[in-house]
Amino acid sequence: MGRPSIFSKNYEEQMRRRRINITLIILIIIFAAFFYTKYQFNKRGININIADKFSFLKKQQKDIKQDENINRENKKEEIKDTPNNENKVDETLKEYIYISNSQRQFKVVYRDENGVKKFVEVKSEGVNVDFDILKDGTKVVFDDKENQNIIVYSIDGTYEDIILKTLKTSKYTFEKDKVLQRQKDYIWAEKPHFTSDGKVVFLTKLPYNLTKRGIFIWYANYNGTRLVRLGELSYDINNIKYDGFDENEGLRIISDGKTFVLEKGKYKLKEIK
Repeated sequence: MGRPSIFSKNYEEQMRRRRINITLIILIIIFAAFFYTKYQFNKRGININIADKFSFLKKQQKDIKQDENINRENKKEEIKDTPNNENKVDETLKEYIYISNSQRQFKVVYRDENGVKKFVEVKSEGVNVDFDILKDGTKVVFDDKENQNIIVYSIDGTYEDIILKTLKTSKYTFEKDKVLQRQKDYIWAEKPHFTSDGKVVFLTKLPYNLTKRGIFIWYANYNGTRLVRLGELSYDINNIKYDGFDENEGLRIISDGKTFVLEKGKYKLKEIK
């Protein structure tokens, strides 16, 4: 089949007929090959059903679409059912509000799970609060630095300020309000901590005022009775920290790099060398 000359008057018509003829020849070849192949398979006992093949393909496409729809629905359910942990509020956390003499609010946070309450933390906006929680979680002690008070909270919501307002010695009488009025940075009572037997220790400059002495650690029952001076530590309260308990439940205290232990039931610091 020769290609028509482009100079022929009927060039476009001839090209159209040529394309039709080529298409028909290709279709004839395809059908001839198909029927010949089918004949050979049938001759050997192999049956090819084109309709079944197309039906199978359609079924596969339908199954794929169904699976996609199911997966899409499952994802929607997952998104719907998955809680937003970032915005989830821990409903077991509750708090008592302590209001100091200067009207500062302290949030005394505790956890209530199935009626069992245990303290978690104490916080107040804009200030650092030193606090400690008794081992069983039923009491918490913290300092109110603005007013130089030490507060002990019980899990039932009752509380007590355990700090003396007046201290009498053989030579002097210290009145808390007057001392703090004269010396704004005087440490009357800060950094409390529980001992293993439920007593409270705290740091103070008492019983000295203007003399160049260090900071003392005192000991009291959690209800404020029987205050006892235990020993002298660093000049700088920031150099004093509690360091847990030893194997005998003695409270470890580090001051200026030195380690001291307040043995359980004792009333004197012991330096560990």
